[in-house]
Amino acid sequence: MSKHLMKRVGAVCTSAVMSLSALIATSTVTPITADAAGSDNYARLLQYSLYLYDANMCGDISGSCAMEWRGNCHMDDQVKGGYHDAGDHVMFGLPQGYAASTIAWSYYEFKNSYDKLGLTDHYKTINKHFIDFFKASTKLSGDSVSEFLYQKGEGQPDHNYWGAPENQTGSRKMYWTSNGASDIAAEYAAALALDYINFKNEDSLKYAKALYNFSCQNNQVARDGVQGFYLSNDAKCSDDQAWAAAWLHIATGEGKYLDDAKSKVTQYLGWAHAWGNTDLGAATVIAEITNDWSKVNGYIGSVCNSSNYLCMDSWGSARYNCGMQFISLLATKKGGANYANWAQGQMNLILGGNGGKNYVVGWDNNSPTHCHHRAASGMNDSKSDEPNKYVLVGALVGGPNKDGLYVDQRYDEIGYMVNEVALDYQACLVCAAAALYDKFGTGSCDTSITGVKNVNLTPGSGDTPQQPQTTTAPPDNPQQTVTDAPNPSQPGTASGNATVTEGNEEGKYQIAVNGPCTLEIKIKTNSNDWESNGGYGYSQGDWVQKEWKADSSSGSFTVSIDVPSGVSNVQFQIYWPKSATIESASYTGGSSNPVVTDPPQIVTQAPVTTTTTTTTTTTTTSAPATTTTTVTTEREKPKMMNRGDANCDGGCDVSDAVLICRLAVEDKNAHITDQGIANADANRDGKMDSDDVVEILNWIAFLVQW
Repeated sequence: MSKHLMKRVGAVCTSAVMSLSALIATSTVTPITADAAGSDNYARLLQYSLYLYDANMCGDISGSCAMEWRGNCHMDDQVKGGYHDAGDHVMFGLPQGYAASTIAWSYYEFKNSYDKLGLTDHYKTINKHFIDFFKASTKLSGDSVSEFLYQKGEGQPDHNYWGAPENQTGSRKMYWTSNGASDIAAEYAAALALDYINFKNEDSLKYAKALYNFSCQNNQVARDGVQGFYLSNDAKCSDDQAWAAAWLHIATGEGKYLDDAKSKVTQYLGWAHAWGNTDLGAATVIAEITNDWSKVNGYIGSVCNSSNYLCMDSWGSARYNCGMQFISLLATKKGGANYANWAQGQMNLILGGNGGKNYVVGWDNNSPTHCHHRAASGMNDSKSDEPNKYVLVGALVGGPNKDGLYVDQRYDEIGYMVNEVALDYQACLVCAAAALYDKFGTGSCDTSITGVKNVNLTPGSGDTPQQPQTTTAPPDNPQQTVTDAPNPSQPGTASGNATVTEGNEEGKYQIAVNGPCTLEIKIKTNSNDWESNGGYGYSQGDWVQKEWKADSSSGSFTVSIDVPSGVSNVQFQIYWPKSATIESASYTGGSSNPVVTDPPQIVTQAPVTTTTTTTTTTTTTSAPATTTTTVTTEREKPKMMNRGDANCDGGCDVSDAVLICRLAVEDKNAHITDQGIANADANRDGKMDSDDVVEILNWIAFLVQW
């Protein structure tokens, strides 16, 4: 970097110091808001994201497809079923196996998101259509694969046809192999292994093992039929085999599969989890198994580090963006990282939350209307300027290229590049939506969607039923601490008021419970505060931390928390507005209402100090005195890990200064973790304030040294 440029950088940053300091002083920071019905409605996003798979179903779909405008198609295929790849009608095996296994991964990691929203049955239908086709496409001889079908239809002839799949008649070319397509065989194996893991279908595990063995015995990627369309990156299949082996280890517990996964996954990660390279996905599953996240976190930190739109490739950029969101949120939940705000910011950009174009069809009035999809177009001419006849609900289009160009059109290369949809694109959106809902819990599903039939939401239809969150308005009688005795509502089911104790910091509370139960916290606020938000956590072996948001325009609302077994204390926090108060807290389903002798404290994974106190209570009868021992553990405040890194994204830059500014003016959408507060004390004076903003920006401008 030249000295001249360095001076310019210094001047810009010095100006930023003055401007941001002035903003703090005058309280004129404009909050960056997100509409709860739009860019952070993750419940609706997960619901919508599944419908592309209905739209792309192939074969006899009369009893499974949710789209009113689709019907049976390609009934002359030797093997019926499967899914159309994208806006065309070919069944390409590599992205299909990738999509099936990747969505199954999201269910494995975040099935509570599906269960709570009543989406598990819909996912099961989609998954079954995948799994049935994979089995029908595989010929077994004992426990070995004699041959399997890895593709239906030919790429170029199919692309030359523009029309509805129902009208594409005649027999299509079937691509069978007895000694190749090892990459596709491994992807099928991963999907089948996950079907066994998620739903305990024994037959699926048999097919998974056989296909994996077939893949490793032949070690030849698919070429015939896929050239120019879906040839594996670097023409290798080891990444697909590592991906399948990791899931087979989880399915069987056999060490040989884990050894295979470790030996086949790349040493150096360099790309997103994608149809052509599943190394990152395999490495992430291995990280979960071994609890060593250093490799995955190292790569994520090098990619997920900017508030700008992450564009890894000009072709279908939104899929890679969503895929990285999913991996980063998984690392946040299980790998000790903190990329939640980054992922939320990226999805906000994809959904047009800051007034930009959104890239999800049918989301709002700013959605694409000309996505490249033959069935949805409802026409025989791809170059028509008319919008699609049918809404391809929830479909993720390619998104802007590296030059920031996006055009809502069906034809020419730019239309394919930025406005096509595909099974693999959509898998990444499904994953990101499930993870975002798990983390933030915001939004709600639609009960009626144009063009969709039988919108059935059945909460708790998965293997681990959960109760959906509900929102009700409490009576106008606020109070902060409730210690009423239990009041069971029916025999065998305890319910009553929970004990709430104010914490040492504003907006923090300790709530005594006896899980499993449903805890309902009624909160009173000012009706001018249209949105309220906060977080809660509890210890269940590991520390569980989640966030909540609510529409508080009525002046009151209820936060509902499903408390699992073994939890006796919930730490509850109100981020915004600071004037909000807890009116009451009640529970249903617990065995009894715990009596709290001393204010309970939260137990975390951080180092703790423990003190034991003994109190003696003497009764008025002749019964002996009873002794109660109360153990109080106090959470140790985090120490500074990365000076100035207020948003905990791994670096110190202007975004950290902006976050501190927003907090200073009580921007209700600005959140910071305890670790972020410790990092934000850039001038090391023991507090977070405008002086830290100046210190950070002076450091960026090279005016000070740390």
